[in-house]
Amino acid sequence: MYKIGIWGQYGDGGKIADGQAVRTTIITQELQRKYSVENVGIVNTNNWRKHPVKFLWKSFRLVANSKKVAVAPADNGFKVFVPILIFFNFFYRRPLIDIVIGGYLPALLDQKPYYKKLVNKFDALFVQTENIKKDLEDRGVKNIHMLTNLKRLKTRKPTDIVLNEKKELRLCVFSRIDKTKGVEDAIEAVKIANKNLGGLYFKLDFYGLLPISYKKRFNELLVENNEILKYNGIVDFDKTVETLTPYFAMLFPTYYHGEGFPGNFVDAFNTGLPVIATDWLYNKDLIKDGVNGLLVPIKNPKALSEAILKLYNNRSLHHTLSINNLEKSKLYSPDAVICLLYTSDAADE
Repeated sequence: MYKIGIWGQYGDGGKIADGQAVRTTIITQELQRKYSVENVGIVNTNNWRKHPVKFLWKSFRLVANSKKVAVAPADNGFKVFVPILIFFNFFYRRPLIDIVIGGYLPALLDQKPYYKKLVNKFDALFVQTENIKKDLEDRGVKNIHMLTNLKRLKTRKPTDIVLNEKKELRLCVFSRIDKTKGVEDAIEAVKIANKNLGGLYFKLDFYGLLPISYKKRFNELLVENNEILKYNGIVDFDKTVETLTPYFAMLFPTYYHGEGFPGNFVDAFNTGLPVIATDWLYNKDLIKDGVNGLLVPIKNPKALSEAILKLYNNRSLHHTLSINNLEKSKLYSPDAVICLLYTSDAADE
């Protein structure tokens, strides 16, 4: 019998790019380090609709053969997998764990209050930030614990961070390539910043999954702004520090409705890379304005450009933010985080 069984999105077998799949994979790997590979059962929810009967049978067997069961859904998965898991568990009464991915759940409970009854059937609910925890407690959710984002990365040293005095700089967007992630705001902000300085002082590189639904529009943007934009595809989630090291700052002007604790923040922290992010949902739990990054209003390219120029014109501030992010990275190492999962009452042996 497995010590723990996990339902989650692990991707399609290729390079893992989706934030949900990355987080689920990392948590599973860390549990395998703790319990051994053979003691952790897995059901991949990716493309489950192609073979629904097979998927349901595997899911039932996972519940039957696990001492405890965890599900790691984002917003869409929650509506499907949580009711199924609770139904199957009626026959076995296993301890149930919900590893919530993203910050969608408070808003979902506002829209559909009847989901609260399902949520409270879990023995433990793990969320990514203190304010997500507070927002759920305010809505009557019980048994909430913290499990922040985490990655096992080779963190840069403070001595690696030197005062950057270059005139021409590279910025990056390191997330899913989608309009709600602020892609077009980032492009416009870089154009405004360049115009303000009177030249091509900033170039913007994109990394991340490019959904089919946004591919045509994004390719048009690349062609229209070919002097300053470049798309570099998907980076392995354990090689992000090496990729991000040459950049001046990470732009994250998101207004995505399900944002929780973005994994790209952990990448930036370990790199010592300042983050310019929108003051949206739970970003302010991780990015403290003027301490380890800068916060700007959503859908405001002008404010974003001003933040870019603020770092450009104040290299001492840029250096301070970089050093502070390296220090912050210690909070999100797997050794500091994953113990919270297997020492909770529901996850305890």
